[in-house]
Amino acid sequence: MQPSSFLLATFLLLLSMTTGASAQTCSAEGKTVTATGFIMDNLCIDLVNLMDNPTVKTLEGPEVHSIHCLVDVKSCVDSLYTLLAPPENGSNLYTVKYQLGVAGSALAKNYAENARLLGGEKGFGATVTGVDDGTNELKCVTLSNTVVVDGKQLTLSSAPPAPSTTAASSTTAAPSTTAAPNTTAVPKHTESWRLNRCKDDQVAWNQRLHALPQHCTR
Repeated sequence: MQPSSFLLATFLLLLSMTTGASAQTCSAEGKTVTATGFIMDNLCIDLVNLMDNPTVKTLEGPEVHSIHCLVDVKSCVDSLYTLLAPPENGSNLYTVKYQLGVAGSALAKNYAENARLLGGEKGFGATVTGVDDGTNELKCVTLSNTVVVDGKQLTLSSAPPAPSTTAASSTTAAPSTTAAPNTTAVPKHTESWRLNRCKDDQVAWNQRLHALPQHCTR
């Protein structure tokens, strides 16, 4: 191969790689917005009351929603997450401001898990930036490393990127610090603790089912 042909082939290869990389970036069109609020799973909203705290209405008390329920309970994780807006106009109810979608929910889940490694237990909130394209789902979601948990701000020294999925690769940008969580921080909850919490969740569900009229449970 002549040198000129080699250079041309190299240039075309690099061009194709660059084009492929550009295709993986977020291409949503709309207004870039930033909002802060509690992160809540759709299942707990649909249940009206918190799964992990059945005496509390979901949209009245998101500050007591446990990170355990948010990230460990599969049905809650599978329902995806929302960003809540605070009560207004004299109401005591939070409202859904945005759905976070698959990629945004995966990113929020990782931030919540990282916050738990640093001792956080409940009331996970975050500052979310993304593209409002006119639908109820925010696109190109990113999160600030400063989150709210247990009623106070917590700055994550490092936050893991979202899991590698098709949706995540095209719509999610990881924060500028992508190192693994601080390994010196000892996780507060052991596996046995998580299993016990899952058992507690099941007991709570059984109690709620038994409390229903008999014709509803047949």
